[in-house]
Amino acid sequence: MKINFILTAFLLILIFPFFSYCQTNWTKYDHNPVVTKGPDNFDLIAIGQPTTLYENDTIKMWYAGVGADLKSRICYAYSTDGINWIKHNTPVLDVGNNGLWDCGWLDTPEIVKDNTGYKLYYYGDTLQQFAGISSAIGVAFSTDGINWTKYSGNPIFTKGNIGEWDGTWVESPTINFDSNIGEYKMWYNGVDTANWKINIGLATSNDGVQWTKYANNPVLTTGNWGTYDDMWLGTPTVSKIDSYYEIWYSATSSNSYNFGTSSFDTVSICYAISSDGIAWTKYSNNPLFNTYTLPFDSLVDIGGPWAPCVLYNPNTNNYMMWFEAHGGNANYSFSLATAPKINTNIAEHNRIDFIVFPNPMRFSTTIRSEELLKNSTLQIFNSIGQTVLFRERVNGKEIEINRGNLNSGIYLLQVINNGKNLTTKLLIE
Repeated sequence: MKINFILTAFLLILIFPFFSYCQTNWTKYDHNPVVTKGPDNFDLIAIGQPTTLYENDTIKMWYAGVGADLKSRICYAYSTDGINWIKHNTPVLDVGNNGLWDCGWLDTPEIVKDNTGYKLYYYGDTLQQFAGISSAIGVAFSTDGINWTKYSGNPIFTKGNIGEWDGTWVESPTINFDSNIGEYKMWYNGVDTANWKINIGLATSNDGVQWTKYANNPVLTTGNWGTYDDMWLGTPTVSKIDSYYEIWYSATSSNSYNFGTSSFDTVSICYAISSDGIAWTKYSNNPLFNTYTLPFDSLVDIGGPWAPCVLYNPNTNNYMMWFEAHGGNANYSFSLATAPKINTNIAEHNRIDFIVFPNPMRFSTTIRSEELLKNSTLQIFNSIGQTVLFRERVNGKEIEINRGNLNSGIYLLQVINNGKNLTTKLLIE
């Protein structure tokens, strides 16, 4: 794989290979919700913040469950189709003993499977989400995903100093483990002390326990005033495919704040993409869907969609997203949405290296190949998989593309010869 960085006076040009881009066309399941609270006492009051893992034809889910004693613990369920779930009969991770940093509340779990077993990251507090007391992230270890041992040095990750972007609160970790280089990357929510805005920051680790915050955090920030994500931007889920990262996140806008209910009437699920996990490009057609996207998850759809968890299901060859719905006084539950996997396994057939310059495109761009193209087909797709340019019988080593009517955004370039993908790259316009 080849990554080219070309710096001009005005912008950073990124060229990187593409594998399966991009999961932005989501459809809500017609019979939501798929997981509901109760009837057992351990999650009788509410459920939230799902995190999933696919193993041995089984989808495994860890989630926060609020019991009859008004304490939240980490619970577990499993499914073979993502729709019908069987809950474990007890929570799998309990609150700490009296006086410990996590004695009152566990939340926002994140599951990671690495070469040592399972790691479960979670938010902990001494009182129900009272950030002034603690608000930190801990980790527990397991060999089976059910029986857990908390790390003796918890918490492993704490909020920043007063006045910093994460000086009030940290939670909602989502973690990618790169086994090739032995590096963990964690994106997490931070809440500031000035205006209670939520942004997303990055931290890295070599062992999954000792973390270093990125010096220029946050890496994904709220939008300009009046936009769809100008207030809260958080509860992320990140997926790395080949050499790029995708992030799905929840967002709210100041325009949707209801002073009568002291809540946001509209919550959205949004998307961004990055080559390094630091510099993110938000999807130009955000949000993907929101509270009022049909079909409604229930008669009362306040408080969702929130906290997306995205997983690729090889059995169905699509992406599945579980998210919180029915917040406020309504019935807490998890709903499901699905998205088709676009251009599956195109990276397997890459045979020719291409250079695209300039990229991002200005008025035009030129595609240069290292080998002579003979009777090839060139296609450009937009971010929802629609073909915006199609050329047959392409010959030579250079192909020039005019900007034409292409709007600003992210596009997929694909060159095919005899049914095989010679290359697939991202174009940023």
